[in-house]
Amino acid sequence: MFGLRREFRPPLTRLILKTVLYGSWVLGLFPFIFNSRKCQLRRSRWLLFYGGIMNYFLLFFMVFLGFQYQKEHKLEAFERNPVLENINILIAVISMFSALVIHFMNFWGSKKVEKIVNELLTLEYRDFKGLKLTNCPTFNCFVIQKWVTMMGHSVTFLMANYGLPGNESHLYLVLLSGLVQVSNNFNKIHYYVGILLVYRYVWIINRQLKDLVNQLILNPTTDSSRICQLLSLYNRLLQLNKKLVSTYEFHMILMLTAWLAGNIVVVYFSIVYGISMHKVSIFLIVFPQTMLVNIWDFWLTVSVCELTEKAGRKTSSLLKRFADLEYSDDQLEKSVNEFAWLCSHRKFQFQLCGLFHVNYKMGFQMIITSILYLLYLVQFDYMNL
Repeated sequence: MFGLRREFRPPLTRLILKTVLYGSWVLGLFPFIFNSRKCQLRRSRWLLFYGGIMNYFLLFFMVFLGFQYQKEHKLEAFERNPVLENINILIAVISMFSALVIHFMNFWGSKKVEKIVNELLTLEYRDFKGLKLTNCPTFNCFVIQKWVTMMGHSVTFLMANYGLPGNESHLYLVLLSGLVQVSNNFNKIHYYVGILLVYRYVWIINRQLKDLVNQLILNPTTDSSRICQLLSLYNRLLQLNKKLVSTYEFHMILMLTAWLAGNIVVVYFSIVYGISMHKVSIFLIVFPQTMLVNIWDFWLTVSVCELTEKAGRKTSSLLKRFADLEYSDDQLEKSVNEFAWLCSHRKFQFQLCGLFHVNYKMGFQMIITSILYLLYLVQFDYMNL
């Protein structure tokens, strides 16, 4: 029974990744054509043009309809608390600005993305093909969790549009807003899957190192030429990780900012509805669910960055086991020393614009910061609550 439960993850993960790939093509977020003979991607100018027109049309048409419908209907909560309305407008402007910049960066940096994806394809179909590949349970688990949070965002979006008292949602505006939200989620999962793939390859290298050192302990004459190949692959993964972070660092900063601002306004909405307006049912259903999905989605991104850094540190600890061996091969000793030097001087890090690292420490700091900003906001607008 437990074996069957484990086996459903790999096909489900493949299905999710294919869905994201085809969905990104349809929404114009992945302007590349796959060459099956070379197993490489080629950037398409037609897909770039289609993606730009598609996404900016959705954004501007959504803003146009939003202004039209806002003049006709106004939420009861906004009449009760004008500060909440101003904050909601500010968050909407931040979200729109983030979406505009992210789409622009996607098309501007498409050449870099092409090189990164082609390097990942080369690693998958050529360099790691001859190694002992097994399904990485953590990789599958995190991809499935990310998909669940995307579904959670869609559910909470519909609940917020059709569950808030006095909110007369128009079908066209809901559809456009839903497409924009799906587009933003696909943008986030591109970077997320890239980090997970880097982690998966480092995880495979660690398994190979562990098997090799165990074999050398049992039989010192074991062929150790694989370690040179692993050293080369590890070095390429470090370079690939650096390119991935530099390409998506502005995306991540904007997404983290939008998450911080969005969670503050969600909690403030819950305070106004639950305490000021005494809408207990909405307070207990819509807003807590929205906040939990946002925190879960944010924490998954932080977790995969921390996971990759830990995998790099584990490589260093595995190399220390080679120090207890009596080397009969000078080339093996040289390769191990080079590998250890590489791990000590170059690490897997996710530093955005040189300002902060994306890890558990930063995640806790952002959560505490959002709580503090919420307290400042409540103190500022205490008389209207």
